[in-house]
Amino acid sequence: MQAPPKISVLLPVYKVEPYIEECLDSLLSQTSTDFEIIAVDDSSPDRSGEMTSRILEQQDRIPWKLIKNLENKGLAETRKIAAMAARGEYVLCVDSDDHIHHDTIRRVIKEAETHNADVVVFAAENITSDGKVNYRVETGDAVISGVQAVEKILDLSLQAYCCNKLVRRSIFLGVEHPTGLIYEDICVSVQTLGKSKIVRLMPDTLYSYMYRETGISTRFNPNIVDLFAIIDRVEKITAPMPIPNYRRLLFRLKYIYAYRTIAFQAAMKAPTYGLAKPILLSVSEKLRIAHLLGMYSDHRPKLSIVMAMLKIHPWLFYCFIRRFGNR
Repeated sequence: MQAPPKISVLLPVYKVEPYIEECLDSLLSQTSTDFEIIAVDDSSPDRSGEMTSRILEQQDRIPWKLIKNLENKGLAETRKIAAMAARGEYVLCVDSDDHIHHDTIRRVIKEAETHNADVVVFAAENITSDGKVNYRVETGDAVISGVQAVEKILDLSLQAYCCNKLVRRSIFLGVEHPTGLIYEDICVSVQTLGKSKIVRLMPDTLYSYMYRETGISTRFNPNIVDLFAIIDRVEKITAPMPIPNYRRLLFRLKYIYAYRTIAFQAAMKAPTYGLAKPILLSVSEKLRIAHLLGMYSDHRPKLSIVMAMLKIHPWLFYCFIRRFGNR
């Protein structure tokens, strides 16, 4: 029987017909072959699943499996389905409209083995449709504990994406994967890092996250309020962890990141104020004067003032963000 590969690439496939070929090309052209591809067609309404099967069938270099969900399960559940079918010691999540560096597999295996790491976190970049870099997701260069990595997420100095993290499969399968919620990566990453002993942060840019005008992160999505529930789960997960200055760091994630994200995204992306209003009200109702003062004391006076506008009246905040939000 063939030995299991070191890594299983988890590849959810849903409505990515224009992009799946480029994604698979980046996987099939890897310098290392010590991995498998576990693709899951999440009941995609287009030809994404058929294209995935056809492209993978045309090669015999990389072992693969294609699973078909009879009904749409969503990203979190689909990744878990893929992980349950995987054989690798580690899993690597790849979104099927993105692509990875041609040497990613070899380099993350090397780092995992060198440091006996439970998680390897690598840098990434957000790329526009014309190939320009929007921004970079930096990681630093260190070997730290899992709790220290969670501390960095709370501190907003480490991003909680799943796609730039190689994770030991036993750990990935042992955490909750929130079903039906967006921003699930935060919950999954905090859990996997919290259960890890050794985390390797490597500065190499090995993942390209493609900016799509039609992507879930670029269009108005009223489900952005799911972030409230996600942060509540993160708070329950992290509360028992021995994190110095925990309350201050949780405040930073909860209010400076989550509340700001919900309000700003609603104001900037909602087509009308009528659509943005209930979301803005939901944030305003949760905001307290103490939170505004906390933003100010965290050296974010401008954010404190802008969020005070939201507390005064959502229309005032909406108009200000529409006028100045992209500056």
